[in-house]
Amino acid sequence: MTDCVDLYILSVRHDAETARTLADSIRRYRLPSKLQLPDKTLDYRRIQLDCDEAPMDEETRAQLDHSRFLLLICSPDTRNDPGVLERLAWFRRSHEKEEVIAVIAEGEPIDSFPESFIEKKKVQCILPDMTVVERIDTIEPVAADLRGNTPKRRRELLRYETVRIIASVLGLHPDDLEQRHRTRRRQALIAALSVVAAASLGAAAIFLRLGWIARTEGNIAAEQTRLSVEIAQRTMEELPAAFADEPDALLYIDEAVENAKADLEELGLGDLLAGETES
Repeated sequence: MTDCVDLYILSVRHDAETARTLADSIRRYRLPSKLQLPDKTLDYRRIQLDCDEAPMDEETRAQLDHSRFLLLICSPDTRNDPGVLERLAWFRRSHEKEEVIAVIAEGEPIDSFPESFIEKKKVQCILPDMTVVERIDTIEPVAADLRGNTPKRRRELLRYETVRIIASVLGLHPDDLEQRHRTRRRQALIAALSVVAAASLGAAAIFLRLGWIARTEGNIAAEQTRLSVEIAQRTMEELPAAFADEPDALLYIDEAVENAKADLEELGLGDLLAGETES
């Protein structure tokens, strides 16, 4: 019995690397917590990759029949490929038009989409002299776009389109999922920055201690001690204020400040901060 998959990713061999990269990106994506899915049976991580251009057989037909969505990687090599067109036609026999997702890997859309993706529609136009004429408009499907001029831009597009594709598979509005995704990334960034700030605070305390030891041993380290005190004092005062509107980060900062103060107390240097900053 063929297992049901939610996403059948199809490409020609030339685009196999793009197909695998996109599949990996989709599998790694974590949904925001507490997100309510319209259909809890869907799982965007159930993916079938088809990019070796093997002849279509009964197993392939069964896999297409049991796939919820077909994601087609489009490039100029895709447009007239017999294997791609055969699989696409078979999938469309039992699925809706909206269950085919186009992804442009390279080339212009008009040169990359299979001809069946391009809709031609007659429209009436009124010319300046009020003459009514008919013309043929070409309507291309909305597609994910992975084209980028630089590796950085391609990575950005991959992250963005991953969210949009998953939203389509799960029946969610792409903008809603993207907003949740941005919020989660921002929280993760804030948490990371707060940890770095906490580490800086710890480093300042260490410099302070070393500077104090050096000074008590008669070494010329007064300036080092003064600067270390300023770093520690400024860090303790400014970090909580800087992250006042970020409760998640503030937890890390407050804990780091208290730990640094406790360490100084344990070393017998609890009064050093106040003494140095008053001088």
